[in-house]
Amino acid sequence: MNTENIQALVVSIAIRLGIVILILLLGWWLGRFTRRRIKQYAPRTGLSQSMVNLFGFVSFYGILMVAILISLAVIGVPLASTIASLGAILVVVGIALRTTLTDLASAIIIYIYQPFKVGDTIETAGVRGKVLEIQLFYTLIQTSDNRLVTIYNSRIQFSGIVNLSAPKVLRDDLIFNISYQDDLQRAKQILEEILSADPRVLTDPPCEVSVKELGPSGVVLAAMPYVKFEDYGSIAADIKELVKLRFGEEGISIPFPQQEVHLIQSS
Repeated sequence: MNTENIQALVVSIAIRLGIVILILLLGWWLGRFTRRRIKQYAPRTGLSQSMVNLFGFVSFYGILMVAILISLAVIGVPLASTIASLGAILVVVGIALRTTLTDLASAIIIYIYQPFKVGDTIETAGVRGKVLEIQLFYTLIQTSDNRLVTIYNSRIQFSGIVNLSAPKVLRDDLIFNISYQDDLQRAKQILEEILSADPRVLTDPPCEVSVKELGPSGVVLAAMPYVKFEDYGSIAADIKELVKLRFGEEGISIPFPQQEVHLIQSS
């Protein structure tokens, strides 16, 4: 190889290295720029900090990975084999972390479709409480007795969700038992008077008081008032206390479960 060929080869290698360095620097800058923009505008979307960090992480290293692949192509590395090797590695990692990736995918679905958000009161997987955080792999819920419950996002997705905050108006079904000997119409009237006097009970939709069933120990009455979400947890105890006092004043008894036993004496 003569001197001119060596000089041409050195110049070619230098040019390629320069292009590679330029591509890597550009990818690094573009990744950092994208991550900063995501952190800047993400609060407007209501995303949690964990999701913001996730999108920033994916954008930065995704752009950097593209820059590395382009750089490898510039220096002559075949992209087909590189992408195939990378794909095989991703498959192995995906199989090893399939449960974790399921939770992550569930978190993304929750953020896209928003069946609930932070601050909502939900019921899922046998737990009812206020959503404090929606993390990448789990959701943190605070129950009414101040317990903090961690539920994996995949379990929430497959268990179903009841969002109590979304409707804004809820119906609270209150059940009362009276004796068969008591005045049924008077008992219903007392329930209607108590409910109509409570300012938390909405008039639209109207409240209903009806006979739910004829039970083994007495007549079962159902009072079904509609209330705002913020009053849903407090009204039941107050109404039950007033009903107990009024029933006592009116001589209406609340029966307890009982059974009749007949003894047959054989001769």
